[in-house]
Amino acid sequence: MSDPHIISAAVQEQRAAIVSQRDFENLYKQYAPFLLRVCQALCHDENLAADMMQEVFCSIWDRRTTISVKGSWENYLYRCAKYQYYNHQRSLSRFRTVQDSVFAASDESDDSTQEHIEYRELTHNVNQLVEQLPDQCRKVYQMSRGEGLNTAEISKELSLSEKTVKNHLTKALGFLRRNIEALFAFIFLIS
Repeated sequence: MSDPHIISAAVQEQRAAIVSQRDFENLYKQYAPFLLRVCQALCHDENLAADMMQEVFCSIWDRRTTISVKGSWENYLYRCAKYQYYNHQRSLSRFRTVQDSVFAASDESDDSTQEHIEYRELTHNVNQLVEQLPDQCRKVYQMSRGEGLNTAEISKELSLSEKTVKNHLTKALGFLRRNIEALFAFIFLIS
């Protein structure tokens, strides 16, 4: 009979870290449909579920040299999806609080000049964030949001696969969402 500590160490060693890109790609191919279903069950929104799934896999990729998964990948990914959903709900709640306070302040004083200045400043800040995106990602975002093109049209114009276009959009929207939330949190703190 073998020593249970040796067996558990071997199992942990198998799951200790995702190092290679190939291992990560295999993990993505195997578990992306599962994770997408879990995210959709949590949020009931197809686009948000896809964003959440991408965030989970981006997080795994970012931590690929240090990640340690004890137990099954399904359980680990399920927990990640729940945390991603809770984080989204928390951010949404903060955003609504900031939005409510902005609307309440605007109701108190009808200062359209000030609102116009704030709108221009916010637009400027968003444009600065868009400029920080990688070139291809920025092009895809601008074509989607600025020109109103859909994924297929962008794919055709830039000679990219639709999946690549969707990945660029997900990356851009995630980056903008995180930074805009930070901007709103900062504005909320100073007001």
